Amino acid sequence: MEEEDELDLFLGSQVKTEEEMLQEKCEKTHNAASNPIRRNIVQGTGFLGKTKTELMKETNLDESTLKFHTEVLINADFVFIDKDGVYRLTELGLQVLPKL
Repeated sequence: MEEEDELDLFLGSQVKTEEEMLQEKCEKTHNAASNPIRRNIVQGTGFLGKTKTELMKETNLDESTLKFHTEVLINADFVFIDKDGVYRLTELGLQVLPKL
């Protein structure tokens, strides 16, 4: 196993405060919702969900671009991929959908 250097030890010892965690969540949410492509993906996913192929066709995005944007949405808790590979909105995504 690789040894930890001083930077690894320092970063591992940093404990985020509740305020820092909230700030990070707000930044992720803003980043996800402020991009028109990601808003289109959320709208396209809708209440019933969509497959990767369906989203690529509806948004005119190639696979790598779709993957990039959906990862941002997943990390911000707007979207998840179910066991069948269907993109679905989370509770937060469903709350945001009518406002888009």
